[in-house]
Amino acid sequence: MKKTVAVIFGTFAPMHKGHIDLIQRAKRENDRAVVIVSGYDQDRGHQIGLGLQKRFRYIRETFNDEALVSVFKLDETGMPPYPEGWTPWLEALEALVSPREDEDLVFYVSEKEYAEELRSRGYLASFTERNFGISATLIRENPAKYWNSIAKPFRRHFSKNVLVVGSASNGKTTLVRDLGRYYSCPVSLEYARYYQQRYNVRDDELTGKDYNYLLTGQYRQTSDLIDSETNRGLVIADTNATVTEAYYDYYIGETSSSFHSLCADTVKNEKWDLIIFVLPTGSYVDDGFRDMTMADADIRNAFTEHLKDLVAKNHPQTQLAYIGGDYAENYAKAIQLIDGIYQEY
Repeated sequence: MKKTVAVIFGTFAPMHKGHIDLIQRAKRENDRAVVIVSGYDQDRGHQIGLGLQKRFRYIRETFNDEALVSVFKLDETGMPPYPEGWTPWLEALEALVSPREDEDLVFYVSEKEYAEELRSRGYLASFTERNFGISATLIRENPAKYWNSIAKPFRRHFSKNVLVVGSASNGKTTLVRDLGRYYSCPVSLEYARYYQQRYNVRDDELTGKDYNYLLTGQYRQTSDLIDSETNRGLVIADTNATVTEAYYDYYIGETSSSFHSLCADTVKNEKWDLIIFVLPTGSYVDDGFRDMTMADADIRNAFTEHLKDLVAKNHPQTQLAYIGGDYAENYAKAIQLIDGIYQEY
């Protein structure tokens, strides 16, 4: 008796719980299952930043502990569009899956015309109604509303990430903490403060090697929060690679190809939907780790201008807003700005 291999194919932009349920039922109804992630340049996933390779990797990640499920990528670039492209598409699929002689492919589809076409070509096909009242289209239109239905690895793509920057001692940390409480969202605080307290080192004592650790530590901390279960669609961060670069330029004051290259690569990997730049107001407070030369208004303003230049250079496409009132004004303005990019449900 031949074994059966379930085939589930789609664009998966993004994958959601309906897809996952179908795949998990199919793997149990057959000897194993294969997922075919298909697409082409400028497809509907690519248009929102979810290209074929990224979707493929995210689905591989989704099933990273599942021995009965294999995931393949099928690039449809150059193939005739549906419905003319069935023959080359199936040939490419067979080449990827490479079924053994004792295996039959069983296609799981939710469109009757697909099932009819596949059966007419001699394949087994199982027509399955869509479940859960969810679709990738609905998610793309309103990810926050359907957050719980999005496959976990895809959530990082739809997360709204807010960055708060500025010079030290201007209320950033307090603002970020308060915004996190207001939105019940995770916050990524300044990694440098944790690092300096752990190693008992002041601002002006940090070395180039320390700045490498600060750069990678801040990025990893924020990335882990974006990927965490606590993220419900919004993450707020205090500081990023650009701010670390500004402090490096101020304290180290020398060009380092390794550091600035690492910084540039880190910035490319960051995804910000909004940057809130807090302008310096009030007095500069000595917390035991800060370099008090920054208390000089001219130095503080010069640092702020340099940071402005770096933000403009590193994040030219990101929405940027400056706030410079008292704390209550900054808090209210920050909420207004975040509400403009993130709607709770």
